[in-house]
Amino acid sequence: MSPRAPRSSPRVALRTAFSGLAILYLGLLAFTTYFPLSHVESLTTTAEASGLEPAWVASVIRCESRFREDVVSVAGAIGLMQIMPSTGDWIAEQLGDEIPSEARLFDPETNLAYGCWYLAHLGKRYEERHVVLWAYNAGPSRAEAWQEGEGAPFPETAAYVERIKRFLPIYRFAIRFPWIYRIAPSLPL
Repeated sequence: MSPRAPRSSPRVALRTAFSGLAILYLGLLAFTTYFPLSHVESLTTTAEASGLEPAWVASVIRCESRFREDVVSVAGAIGLMQIMPSTGDWIAEQLGDEIPSEARLFDPETNLAYGCWYLAHLGKRYEERHVVLWAYNAGPSRAEAWQEGEGAPFPETAAYVERIKRFLPIYRFAIRFPWIYRIAPSLPL
């Protein structure tokens, strides 16, 4: 006689299903917390209008501010895309906007518009994406020097470019399925 397999009770099946759902939810929560995403519609529209891939812009924002619109860096860069006030003034001038106050740079719409415009501007100036990122992170004059072989990028800048490369496929997924962030909202870190 062969041994009979133990019968599963409805309680065990329910507990197993609940445990699986809990683990899935915690995984989604970890994903959305480590890879935050907000302002998806505005980000997508603004990036595409500037000729940029939305996931690339999202990866830059992840590295710059972790999608915190109220953050100010030690150097004084403001908002989602960490725009320096002097750069914001210059961008506003180029766009024919009124010179923004620092408070306007905290506005996500303005910050995204200026940051995307600036990335697109740098993209026209430097064809290679990594050079664009060098310029965005460390400034155009340093990027040009590094491009011409005068020294190497700062370790922080090199790591910045690598993080954006790693985050790009993740944000391609996240932007394609933004509903994940409604189910499991990002937790502040």
